[in-house]
Amino acid sequence: MARNPRLKIFAVHDREDLASAIDRTGGAARLIAFVTDVIVPTRLLTRLNFTPYNIHPGPPEYPGSHPESFAIWEMAETFGVTAHEMTPRVDDGPIVAVCRFPMPLLPERVALADLTYARAIEVFAVVAAHCAESNEPMPRMNIQWSGVKRTRSQFRALCGAASDMTGNEAERLKRACGNAMTRQHIADVL
Repeated sequence: MARNPRLKIFAVHDREDLASAIDRTGGAARLIAFVTDVIVPTRLLTRLNFTPYNIHPGPPEYPGSHPESFAIWEMAETFGVTAHEMTPRVDDGPIVAVCRFPMPLLPERVALADLTYARAIEVFAVVAAHCAESNEPMPRMNIQWSGVKRTRSQFRALCGAASDMTGNEAERLKRACGNAMTRQHIADVL
């Protein structure tokens, strides 16, 4: 609002709220999805007159669900936040901003998520400033998505693998899955 007091901002929390906001604006709206797991259907994306953006945890090397857990499990040296144009396919649109940072020593899922959220706010400030001042799309970066696009079921499978592990591997899995592991799995790990 400081950059453009004429803006009308609608906070939406689900697909129904988004559809209502699009109806109220006749599609003359720009969606900025911020750290959400709501997948916006094509029927809503195509009704927007301006390029929509998604800002979420995970650098381009970790597309999909639960990127912090997979980065911990795979012992990534860096992590980050990605902003990209929203397209019908999840984590597939052109990338417009990336904020990377060194992975903390012995990262834990919740702590890494908190650190990432703080960086996501910084990325939001950049995206929101552009969108407040221009109807044009943001410049695209010459960075491509890479890595395996993970799903929620892959995350559940990772966290369910605890009974097969011991020692450092089990400890790393515990840090990667956090409270997503069942009490029995945690008992098995310990």
